Amino acid sequence: MIPTIDIFKCNGCEICVRACPPQVIGMVQNVAVILTDLCEECGICNDVCPIDAVDFKLPHYQPYEVHEAYRPVR
Repeated sequence: MIPTIDIFKCNGCEICVRACPPQVIGMVQNVAVILTDLCEECGICNDVCPIDAVDFKLPHYQPYEVHEAYRPVR
């Protein structure tokens, strides 16, 4: 699951920044941002956020690889 921060809810308290073990959360214009490519997806940022500004969403990709050899029967 990929953590995201709702920029409209974030109040800039920096609690998630201090709690992040790999230190991939930072502040940009008093709003927390996550480097999702480096995130370990531990969920600590979601647990410590006092205003529920951090959310986890499933990645948008197909769970199974699509092969040309397998075509739907019509």
